[in-house]
Amino acid sequence: MLMNSPSPSRRFSNLMAAYWRKIGGGSLALSIAIHMVLIALFGTLVFTSRMEPPVEIVPYGVNTGVQKAQEELRKQVNVKTGIRQQSMVNQVRLVNPVPNPDTPSIAREVVDGSLDSHLSELESKILGGSGPAAGYQAGKVSSILNPPPMPKMWEGRCSQIERLNKLRENGGNDQCERAVSLSLEWLRQQQNNDGSWGKQHKGAMTGFSLLCYLGRCYTPDNPVYGDNVIRGIQWLLELSQKNEQGIFALNPAEHAACYEHGIATYALGETYSMARLGGTALPGMREAFEKGVATIIRHQLPDGGWGYGEDFCYRDTGAGDLSVTGWQFQALKAAKYSGLKIDKLNPAIERAVKYLVSKQTKDGGFGNANREQGYNQWNLTGTAVLGLQTLGEGRHRTEIGKGLKFANAFFQKEPPSWESNANLYAWYYYAQAFFQSGGDSWKQWNDAALPALLSHQNKDGSWQNETSSSSIGSTSPAGADRAIYRTALCTLMLEVYYRYLKVGDREAHSVFERQ
Repeated sequence: MLMNSPSPSRRFSNLMAAYWRKIGGGSLALSIAIHMVLIALFGTLVFTSRMEPPVEIVPYGVNTGVQKAQEELRKQVNVKTGIRQQSMVNQVRLVNPVPNPDTPSIAREVVDGSLDSHLSELESKILGGSGPAAGYQAGKVSSILNPPPMPKMWEGRCSQIERLNKLRENGGNDQCERAVSLSLEWLRQQQNNDGSWGKQHKGAMTGFSLLCYLGRCYTPDNPVYGDNVIRGIQWLLELSQKNEQGIFALNPAEHAACYEHGIATYALGETYSMARLGGTALPGMREAFEKGVATIIRHQLPDGGWGYGEDFCYRDTGAGDLSVTGWQFQALKAAKYSGLKIDKLNPAIERAVKYLVSKQTKDGGFGNANREQGYNQWNLTGTAVLGLQTLGEGRHRTEIGKGLKFANAFFQKEPPSWESNANLYAWYYYAQAFFQSGGDSWKQWNDAALPALLSHQNKDGSWQNETSSSSIGSTSPAGADRAIYRTALCTLMLEVYYRYLKVGDREAHSVFERQ
């Protein structure tokens, strides 16, 4: 009996056929059914796509593939893990991020700058493969290596393509890039747990280190070194709050504190300007920088310079000191290009320029004419020339020309040599002054100084101890911080090829005055 009964599947088919005939099934009904199924499937796809999380937007199109490449880069240079979660939140941008309140309308992004020449070596390995996905990833890498336009002042440091072009145009080479990469990684390893650099003169060493990272456009938004920059800034902001005048030194009563304050204020001003073009808000940075500049202006001497104090780092009477003045006018320069409206800034710059002019000797150099005395013109002519070049607005070509002539004659007799006259403090200023002048002056300097710098870098990225014919301007006064000081000065000299434009190529005023 069971064998003669229809199977369950056959009974189900018969029931479905009967029901189909009952509802008037035919070709029209079949067509409607098919369309309903297709509509249902389409609706499911739309709903699913809307439920997917939003696409993460990292500055200039860094996506998962590029982030993997950056992680590989970290391994290649032994970058330690454990970056703070707060910093990573700042570095990864979602759609419609919370804007930096100080960001000007002319630009609301900062060039990433994290992928230097090392990434190109890893690109084929990390982003290799074929097909549309590989092409998409390569396009994203290209968007970082060729970022959107930056203000002209910084385009050389913030675009790898422009950076390499500037290196070649100005007499640098690929070894410069490698040397800077090694030094920045060495500096990262020297950073203290509290975010500072150094042991004795933390304000200055933190400022120097920040300037080195900014010289490569490694801003707070940078995925590789942004955390180091942020922690350095935070330490300076905390330091500023510890004393009434906002001095960036652990002991404002020390003579060295006026150097420290000028250097750190300079670094914080440059950081502030570049961070304004980014998306990372750093509360308190503007206030600390303005406070630091105000302190410098308040302690400017009647002759327009600055000098050591007795019970406080600055003095308010007597004559200025050209060495101390150098770091103060660089801080004022950073304030000038920040676009901030700082009270009495322009008059302070004018007085500083007049002071620099007053220090020129009949020989054309700036400083004491007696080479055996401290603060002499062999050490400090580069300082004064750079100040007149960057702050004088083209009004002191005669004084600048005489100063460069004096310096050229000196280095023709005694070419820059690590073994005999490596006065790195003086070299730091000469490198910038000669670069600004260009032509034969720059070529003469660069042909001699560049090999000396490159050949005396240690394998770990730091620099060897220099010998000097004069203690004035050498790095020995930095004491326990000498290695950081020396490495920072050498790094900044190797970044001179692209760190700043020549004065004649810059915007007349702050890049932010167009907003």
